[in-house]
Amino acid sequence: MLNDRINKLGVLVIGSLLSSVVFSTNGDVRTGPATQYTVTVKQVELCTSSACTTAHTLVTKTQGMDIASAAVGAAVGSYASTMTMPPMGVTYSHMRITIDRTFTITGYALSASSGQYCYTDGTAGVKTALTVGANTTSSSTAASSATASALELPNVSTTANHNEAGAGTQSVTITYGDGISLSGDDMLYTKVLTTPYTYYGQTPLIDISFATQSAVNSMEMGGGDANGDCNLFPGEPDMTITIK
Repeated sequence: MLNDRINKLGVLVIGSLLSSVVFSTNGDVRTGPATQYTVTVKQVELCTSSACTTAHTLVTKTQGMDIASAAVGAAVGSYASTMTMPPMGVTYSHMRITIDRTFTITGYALSASSGQYCYTDGTAGVKTALTVGANTTSSSTAASSATASALELPNVSTTANHNEAGAGTQSVTITYGDGISLSGDDMLYTKVLTTPYTYYGQTPLIDISFATQSAVNSMEMGGGDANGDCNLFPGEPDMTITIK
């Protein structure tokens, strides 16, 4: 029973990150569903402050997890099974999670108000530019044609393809939410806990579920109705947590 509770805590740790990546951009961003959304988690820590100057490493392990898969619970359980619980009596106020900036995603999103869709076509992304996908006028074609693409979390100032009136590429400003920083190939995310956590030998039983209907981001430039204007980057999956 204790192992099961530790595994559930691991699910909460990972879910806290995935639900909290927030982008603000100067383009018109649309969302769409993903049938594959694989994130690679590298390290999870508990911190006594937002600066994480005093931290306890729960897990150091690199593992990919497809949260759109029915098997995600087993993957998270495997990751959390290596968790080292913190010393008893120390109160932690934050979590810090390190993930790879590259997500493997299969899916599509609305591309233009005229009824176009932008889908992943296997094109790999880079840090300095959004990933260009393929366009279609049919959502069913987008869903059936989508193939896995390695989408990267872009730099704060990057490039987006812009086909409206042959405008070519444009600079895009992307801002991440509080507690998020980019470091090389990784993203570090520090999140305040709803309630400070102190380990006394028992871990709360926490259930979590994911939904990926809005886990693909497609950005339109200009008026948002340009044919062929297709820029993709990782979106935010929805998350529901139940604490028992």
